[in-house]
Parts: sequence; C-alpha cells; structure tokens
Amino acid sequence: MSTPFVVGPEPTSNPLGDGTGAENEYWTEAGAVRGPLSVVETEALAERGQATIADPLPLGLAGFASATFTISTVYAGWFGLAAAALAIPVALIYGGIGQFLAGMWAFARGNLLAATAFATFGSFNMAWAILQFLGLRGTIPTITGASGPAYVTGIFVITFGFISWYLAVAALGSSRGIAAVLAFLGLAYLCDGIGTWFGGHNWLLAIGGYAGIIASLIAAYISAAIVINSTAGRERLPLFMTRKSPVTPAA
Repeated sequence: MSTPFVVGPEPTSNPLGDGTGAENEYWTEAGAVRGPLSVVETEALAERGQATIADPLPLGLAGFASATFTISTVYAGWFGLAAAALAIPVALIYGGIGQFLAGMWAFARGNLLAATAFATFGSFNMAWAILQFLGLRGTIPTITGASGPAYVTGIFVITFGFISWYLAVAALGSSRGIAAVLAFLGLAYLCDGIGTWFGGHNWLLAIGGYAGIIASLIAAYISAAIVINSTAGRERLPLFMTRKSPVTPAA
C-alpha cells in the first residue's frame, strides 16, 4: 500500500544503467542515489527493504496528534497556561520518544520526508517537555512578560514553524493531507512563537492553539486511515494522495 510520504524517482543521468559499472545518479524517496545500479534494480532493493519493516507513519502521526492536540488546547485558551505542565508526559513519551522512533524507522524504510518530519517534531516535543519541567523546578527562568526568556523561547518555537513550512512544500508532491498537517503546524508554531515572544496570554497564542488543533485532527485521521486501509487490504478511507508524474530520463 502506498503511503503519503512518497517522493517519486527523478533520474538525472544514465538511469537505466549501461552494464559498464559507470556511476548513475537519480532521486528516490530516500534522496539522491549514486552508483552502478539502474533505476529498476535500485527500486527493487528499496521495495525489498520496505517489506521487512512495518509502516511507521501511523505511529508517528498518532504520537504527533496526541501531543499536539493536548498542548494546543492549552494555548487555544481552553485552560490556563499553567495547565501546560500536565502535558509533559504525553509530549515527552508519545509525541517525543514515540514519534522520534517512528522517524528512525522511516529512515530505515528509505522515506526521507517522513523521517525528517517525525525526528524533527519528536525532538521538538521532547525539548518542549524538558523546558516545561526545568521551568517548574526553577532551574531556568520562567517567562514573565516580554523578557529574555520569552525572546529565546519564542525564537526556538518559530524556527520549527519555518521547518514545518518547507516540509509542507515538499509534501505537496505526494499528499495533500500531509501538506495540510505541516502547513497548519507551521502556522501554529509561528503564532505560538511570536505570542511567547510577547510574554504569552495573547490572541496570537490562541490562533496558534487552534491551528495546532486542526493539524492534530488531520494527522489523527490520516493515521487511522492508513491502519484501517492496511488491515482491510484496500482503501476504505481516502488518503488524498497527489498524482505522481511518470518517470522520464533527464535530457
């Protein structure tokens, strides 16, 4: 079954191989591949490797959805900001460690986009949880209005917003659903980062919270759809995949 994080191969030189051992270069979902093998031979090796590891996408998306939804409800204003500390366990374990492991398995399957996304946002959730814990312990300064701690934390969150957006652009070629998750997540990080910069308790945090809620709901749907489709052996729920262009050798 195809998955949302697929980047089709784009041959750039000698894609069919000439039997002379000359190096070929072309792109696969694992990134650039260089060597004497042809496209067909390399794809066969990749498919054989993928068949030995279960698809990590549902796990990564579920961990992302659970942690992001929990944290985002606080930023959306459903509860006081102090309640964010109660999201530390789910952010650290499921949204952090669990999602990071899904990224490592995505690397093993040769899925560069999924691996980068899960490892990045799993790391973010772990870092966020550690910052919350250190703040509760008084080890680091707490955010009180627009100050140095608020500025540094805001920059930290904003950087992940830009990462989300360039990953969203990359995902447009394979899945509209994943691209939507990453686009809303980028908006959430940007608004939450700027809101934190100004000391929190403002409308920017609320916008970021609701953007995070939307991103988590879409991610939860895609995770469920992949599992349901896989166990059913056919597509019961749409995954909103984009059509890939046919492979053509470069001139």
